[in-house]
Amino acid sequence: MVYSINPNLVKARKTALLLVLKDKLPVLVVARKCGVHRTTVWRWLTKWQELNKHVTQGHPNRPSRKTSFIPIYYRWTIATKSSRPHRSPNQLKEEMVDQVIKLRDRLKRCAEVVWYHLTHRLGLCVSLSSVKRIFRRHHVYDRSAKRRRSYHVSLHRPVVSAPGDLVQTDTIHLVDPFTKKRIYVYTVIDLYSRMAYAKVHTVIRPGLTAKTILEAKNSFGFKFSMVQSDNGLEFSSYFEERLHGKGIRTRHSRLHRPNDNAHIERFNRTIQEECTGNYWRRSVPLPRLRTSITNYLDYYNNERVHLGIQLRTPAEMLQRS
Repeated sequence: MVYSINPNLVKARKTALLLVLKDKLPVLVVARKCGVHRTTVWRWLTKWQELNKHVTQGHPNRPSRKTSFIPIYYRWTIATKSSRPHRSPNQLKEEMVDQVIKLRDRLKRCAEVVWYHLTHRLGLCVSLSSVKRIFRRHHVYDRSAKRRRSYHVSLHRPVVSAPGDLVQTDTIHLVDPFTKKRIYVYTVIDLYSRMAYAKVHTVIRPGLTAKTILEAKNSFGFKFSMVQSDNGLEFSSYFEERLHGKGIRTRHSRLHRPNDNAHIERFNRTIQEECTGNYWRRSVPLPRLRTSITNYLDYYNNERVHLGIQLRTPAEMLQRS
């Protein structure tokens, strides 16, 4: 039987069998009409006969009386078999599974430590992947190694009608392809005027993120009502406390929804394409990179026109408000 999750396959099997049983078409002709191999139709027919072997459509008291083929008397639901094997020949015994779970409860350690005790201390033959699989199937995890991620309750997204109503922020990671070291570009953009700000740092910290937001507010010259960010570690509770102390509300985007921060994501792409590049070159000193970003921001905010604000510059939008 074909392994498929198509819900219409049951109906297609019924249609093919009706052509064979009711219309009396050859199996080869039906296979060509349905676009399958003739042996597939033959398997469907064998399965149908097995399902309806106890169905009697005629009259037992009058065996000589012929009756027409009536489809409603028969069963037509030929279910798809599962591709999952019933039992693996290498499946661990229940005694081994119980021993692994009991050892985990006694040691309170991760799968690697449990596997080491099983193989080196108890002399059992079991692989590390099997121990991890047992943990997963029996919902036994190493809670100490499990990452605890905080989920933020997002506020209602405001309607942007003035500068500072909603400001988005993000961080660009520039990686040196040879040493794998990183520098971080903290970026800020105002959704109404498209005024942008960026600052380079060698570390990523919530305090630096909040500091960059406040520097952008002083640079723009207007008050920030709400700042929106993603759920990165640099936008943690300390970042929120710093901004709340300045009277700025914070909002977080939904998980795995980058379109919620579409404006800052587009600015990140623009500044990488036109200024910083996609990689960090250690041959370029940080003071020179900071100077390049400062000059580019002056061009971006005062000279570069934007399609999203009707071919105006951010400075013109700010003067218009």
